[in-house]
Parts: sequence; structure tokens; C-alpha cells
Amino acid sequence: MERKTLYRILLPIVLVLAILYTLGLVGVIPFEVSYRITIFFLILFVLLRWEQRKR
Repeated sequence: MERKTLYRILLPIVLVLAILYTLGLVGVIPFEVSYRITIFFLILFVLLRWEQRKR
């Protein structure tokens, strides 16, 4: 998949997850959700950096 297309797909997903993360920190939803989103963000960051260095 082309890099630009991948980023266009990931942008709305990351924005929604950022909102859910914030709601978890505030206490509207369980903190467990924020914890899992943090792990997902870390894995996503590592994968994107790995792909970029691979090129």
C-alpha cells in the first residue's frame, strides 16, 4: 500500500483513538481503554518507523 494512502487511512483512526484516550484519562470511560490505546499507539509508531527505515 502506498505510504500516502496508508496515512490517510490511519489519520481518522488515530483521531478517534486520541479522543477515546482523553475520555479514559478524564474518567468517562474505563482507564483500561486508555491503557490499550497507548499500547496500540506505541506498536503503530514502531511499525511505521521500522517501515520508514527499511526503505
